[in-house]
Amino acid sequence: MEIKIESKIGTLRKDCNSIYSFLSDCNHFQQFASNNKIKDWCSDSDSCSFAIDGIGSLTFRIVERRPAELIKFSIVNKQAEDIFLWIQMKSSEMSVTRIKLTTKLEVSPMLSALISKPLKAALDKVVETLESICN
Repeated sequence: MEIKIESKIGTLRKDCNSIYSFLSDCNHFQQFASNNKIKDWCSDSDSCSFAIDGIGSLTFRIVERRPAELIKFSIVNKQAEDIFLWIQMKSSEMSVTRIKLTTKLEVSPMLSALISKPLKAALDKVVETLESICN
């Protein structure tokens, strides 16, 4: 079963080009990984990999870039296949960018019921973190 989960829409007080430049380089993501649950961080401009206690190893790889509009990631995990994450950006006024994260993945109906709420909460938390960094 394919599920699609969207974050809330966030407001970032920077222009779209600056937001895109920051988010399109995976080296910048290490600052989000500064808690005790994330281990073995490794990154370059196009990908990052790390391990999370209780989940295992993850690799995020940028598979599509549309400047100041979209960044699409493929996420590799041993327990799941075909996971994608989109970061969509849109200028709403001068030096203000609206942002939304969307994930799509294939899971069983039972797993869908278990992970939908925590995954939505995680996407919303990423948006809130970006808001605190950019505002």
